[in-house]
Amino acid sequence: MSYRSKEGYRDPTAGEAIKEVDKEPDNIRWLRKMFREVAGLLGYEIVGRVVVRGRKTKRTWR
Repeated sequence: MSYRSKEGYRDPTAGEAIKEVDKEPDNIRWLRKMFREVAGLLGYEIVGRVVVRGRKTKRTWR
């Protein structure tokens, strides 16, 4: 999907910038992986969505 400006024109530069800003940080990806692995070791499975929110930034990753 390509990003389009307000006027409807394709804007790949802005689209890439927005994608990079919205990208989940590596430490959040690592944390989710650890949740799944720990649950698996204990005989459980994470079925639903894991939502993480930063204490300082209050930003939420789903």
